Amino acid sequence: MRGKGYSFFEILLVMALTFIFVGVIYYGYIFIVKRYISSSSKSSVNMSTFIGEEILNQDIEHAGYGISIKEPKPPLEFKIDSNGFPVFTIRSTYVVTNTSTKGWSILDCGSGGSPIPVSYSQWPLPSNQVVLMDFDGNILESYVNINNYTCSSSNYLLAYPVYDITLNPGESFICTHQACAQIDYYLYHSSSVNSICKDMYVLGRRVSWKLKNGIPSGTVVPLLSCVADFQVRIDWGNRQYVNPFDSNDPLYSLIQTAKFEDYMNNLKMIHVYLLVREGKRDPNYVFSGSTKIDNVVLRLPSDYKHYHWKVIKLSVEPINIIRK
Repeated sequence: MRGKGYSFFEILLVMALTFIFVGVIYYGYIFIVKRYISSSSKSSVNMSTFIGEEILNQDIEHAGYGISIKEPKPPLEFKIDSNGFPVFTIRSTYVVTNTSTKGWSILDCGSGGSPIPVSYSQWPLPSNQVVLMDFDGNILESYVNINNYTCSSSNYLLAYPVYDITLNPGESFICTHQACAQIDYYLYHSSSVNSICKDMYVLGRRVSWKLKNGIPSGTVVPLLSCVADFQVRIDWGNRQYVNPFDSNDPLYSLIQTAKFEDYMNNLKMIHVYLLVREGKRDPNYVFSGSTKIDNVVLRLPSDYKHYHWKVIKLSVEPINIIRK
């Protein structure tokens, strides 16, 4: 039997501190992405990798943030795309690279009329558009302008700011019962991202707030270049390294059909593995290291010998999902 876990207010305190730190990271990320495209130095690759790692870490940590436990679409999802590459999906109302989504507020509807903020990370919230839910995780308003909201009960409410979304014909929210963001991570080829590794994969990050004809409408942004391999393992129940993309894994079917409550009862940790090439080809250097970690073998390309390689492992607890 698991323990009680984090209290709601402990999570809010962590979130408040995180938002300050992440704001600095975000603007650093924008600065690096604009300048590292034409850079050929190893230090530039290392710096962009550091920024990319932090954004990925924050996205995973906040999976499920602002999402109702009764939302049919899970806070995490693992699929294989048409090219046979893994797609790691995170759902949340908070997006680290969108300042309008940060924060929260507890609202008092006891006096009727307009809700009164009694506790918050900041007020006014950075966006007037919010998701409202009660403390049992029931969605009261899937997407509403808080300035126009009139209390319909005497309860306390939770408000999570979201991006200002306009739905056009053929478009719908990413989540079924509420506004939320979907963050997809996957590998793709792009010769225009980094001049020193045009032959390598890019780890892309796509943020979508709505579906257009059933397809996520966000634009992919390169997060990490010079990537040879990208893999994810999860700690599910008593098994620390489950491959959620492998149909031969005994837990594959359970994970593919898991709902929010299943994740809360079973998930302990997310492990992300990346193999990144550092710097230009060095004919005087021969790589002889290992790319195996935790029994996960990261795949080297055929032309690997005269390059430096870095294995990255991120182990993250999604604090809004995990019960301890």
